[in-house]
Amino acid sequence: MAHDSEFEKIILATGDIPSLPAVAAKVLQMVKDENLSLDELEKTIEKDQAFSSRVLKMANSPFYGRNRNVDSISSSLLLIGVRTMFSLVMAAAIKDVNRRFGLFEQKLWEHSLGVSMAASMLAKETRLAASDEALMAGLIHDIGKTILNNNIPDRYSMVVENVYQGAGAFVEVEDALLGFNHCTVGGFIARKWKLPKNIETVIEFHHSTVLPDYADTTFESLCQIVGVADALVNSLGIGLAGPHAGEIYLDSVGLSRGRFEEIQQQFSVDFEAQKESLTG
Repeated sequence: MAHDSEFEKIILATGDIPSLPAVAAKVLQMVKDENLSLDELEKTIEKDQAFSSRVLKMANSPFYGRNRNVDSISSSLLLIGVRTMFSLVMAAAIKDVNRRFGLFEQKLWEHSLGVSMAASMLAKETRLAASDEALMAGLIHDIGKTILNNNIPDRYSMVVENVYQGAGAFVEVEDALLGFNHCTVGGFIARKWKLPKNIETVIEFHHSTVLPDYADTTFESLCQIVGVADALVNSLGIGLAGPHAGEIYLDSVGLSRGRFEEIQQQFSVDFEAQKESLTG
């Protein structure tokens, strides 16, 4: 695995290392504070009106808003809680990191939202992780793809083309054509942004069936949930999914094939019902 300093040279040679949008960076610091003030959190999010309006739009989707209309950040906080609100803030921030938003970016966005929803459902089913923790981890697990697409768009379009032509899964094609993949790049960005360790671990190892010795195994179950959610979404062809859906390691999360198929069917119905409000 390349060291962070090597990735920094690679990324700086091809573009830049994006900063976490200011509102999201501030909110990230606030949610780490045990003495978090909800009033201050509300004011921080509302400072950027365009940003807060995007957060509210997502909060009003059936998935997040529990079918209740909310018209302010304060009411959203009361309804969905701080941790889920943090997920919405990060979702809006990820959109801001994109330098453009064409078909590729839209498909990647749909995939990330799908994995977020599926991971939350799987967490509730298996009780291997908190559902809001899985929601957040699923949402940002592919940030490495966004960074690669921003910095080396021509080369990364070749990766996408090869994936869709059946050359292999993203990680395999990235390693072959670039010499590194979105997981290792994502882990580097997570450390630069000082994201929580559980989220960093998922970003870097969501395609690993077993975490390496140097990884924090505390979050192995969360990685496995996101990995299964990723394969679930890919198997349905949602968003950025090539012909290689990948093997679904159900044993890792203790699910039978029959129960998984029931969850997959329910997810498919829920995602289609909520797709417009989540991805628009």
